[in-house]
Amino acid sequence: MTTTSATPEWAQLTMSPDECARERSRFRRHALKPIIGFLGPFLFLWTLFLAVPMGWATWLSFNEGGLVSDAKFVGFKNWTTFLNNDELRTAIKNTSVYVVVAITVVFGLGLILAALLNNNKKSQNFFKVALYFPLLIPPIMAGMIFFFLTHYDMGVINLLLQTAGQDRVNFLGANPNALMTIAGLEVWRGLGFWVLFYLAGLQSVPTDLIDAGKIDGARNTRRFLRISLPTLRPLMLFALVIALIFNFQLFDSVQALTKGGPTLGTTSIVWFIYKQLFTFQQSGVAYATSLALLLLVVALTIFAYGFLGHRKDGLK
Repeated sequence: MTTTSATPEWAQLTMSPDECARERSRFRRHALKPIIGFLGPFLFLWTLFLAVPMGWATWLSFNEGGLVSDAKFVGFKNWTTFLNNDELRTAIKNTSVYVVVAITVVFGLGLILAALLNNNKKSQNFFKVALYFPLLIPPIMAGMIFFFLTHYDMGVINLLLQTAGQDRVNFLGANPNALMTIAGLEVWRGLGFWVLFYLAGLQSVPTDLIDAGKIDGARNTRRFLRISLPTLRPLMLFALVIALIFNFQLFDSVQALTKGGPTLGTTSIVWFIYKQLFTFQQSGVAYATSLALLLLVVALTIFAYGFLGHRKDGLK
């Protein structure tokens, strides 16, 4: 009587353990080739233009000099210097006020205009181009446009006010006028981008949900608040993070309109860094402030994810 093996033939090994190890290694190398091919150029550029400069900036934040003179290690002196700087405190306050105002206004207007465009299919293309056009203007040129619009003596707006018999407005004078003028410039430039951003999100809302709301008798406003807006929650989280990153880098409008004045009324954090580096040649303080700004933006990003992204089941 013949006995059959308990192990089926298809389950028996046909290679030795050494051959299996060699084949496994060869398969891994073969699988890594396309990954390296795709990620290699990115990692090279990331290392060259981000990782290396970041490491160099971190080292210089603990030194004096290092750009046109030899670096001299001073420990945390640069960090204590900028932390005790009254001008930096003012810059942080101005930048924070600007960020809150600009993001609130541009997100609110962007959502409203996106909702209106989403309901008006006929003239969408015209308004898309009209709203996006200011973003194509270079930042310095946009600042010059606002300068000629808001100048106290020769600005177009004040000339029109005088023609109408009204008093002139000092848009670039004492706060809050100057800071709000800069915020208005950035809102004007960025509004078109956020309108198209939210419009794309609204157009991706499932039509089944909208039709169900119509059947239930929900009006346009209620459908927007109860269906469209919750659906846009992940998109709004991404938008908030991107807006925080870019708005904390406020510089061009300050340079073009006010040079940080009047009396530091529009000084931003990046303007403070620029002045420390190129006016006072305090490279260590400038680099320390730059790293502190990076840490601040990272902390705000984590907070934004914790505040808006803590629930993935937001629709439930």
